[in-house]
Amino acid sequence: MERLEKGNYKLPNWSMEARCTGNGWGQKKKPCYGKWKLEDGDILKRVTSETTYYGFICPDCHCFTELDSEKIPLEVREYCPQVAARGSDHYEKLTDEEKKLSEVL
Repeated sequence: MERLEKGNYKLPNWSMEARCTGNGWGQKKKPCYGKWKLEDGDILKRVTSETTYYGFICPDCHCFTELDSEKIPLEVREYCPQVAARGSDHYEKLTDEEKKLSEVL
């Protein structure tokens, strides 16, 4: 077998624009309302006992903003990292990398 091209685990040619609004998590931080171009590596999920939410953490203000999951391809939703509130049951099940992502929330 011969590799023709090295993969990078990113979904080619997918991106979306979104504004940091802080909607979707009931957080105490104030959103900055900056507009961002998001790619598949920027999308995170938050799982509760009832549903799964998808969104991103703003690099400027660290607010989590929930996104419409219908606008995110299935391939992105299936493989995005998970975040959770520290001290929750879900937090304890996260990988070290996912816990680090969750620290800013």
